Amino acid sequence: MCLFSMPAMPAPPPMPPAPPTPPAPPVTPTQADPAVKAAREDARRKAAGLQGYRSTIATSGLGLQSTPVTTALKTLLGE
Repeated sequence: MCLFSMPAMPAPPPMPPAPPTPPAPPVTPTQADPAVKAAREDARRKAAGLQGYRSTIATSGLGLQSTPVTTALKTLLGE
């Protein structure tokens, strides 16, 4: 007679079903894609059109009226 015998173990529970696989990631457009080429060309064309535009506007929409023009000469130091 064996003093260290173990009682019968119950069967393990069944495995749960595997989770569904995630969907494939969306395909990213490459630089060779015609839509990407067209967007890049539009951005380049817009940038070329605006290149000199920012540097030529020296006044606001009101012209030089927003700052008073002083034509009198100063007579004292610090005036």
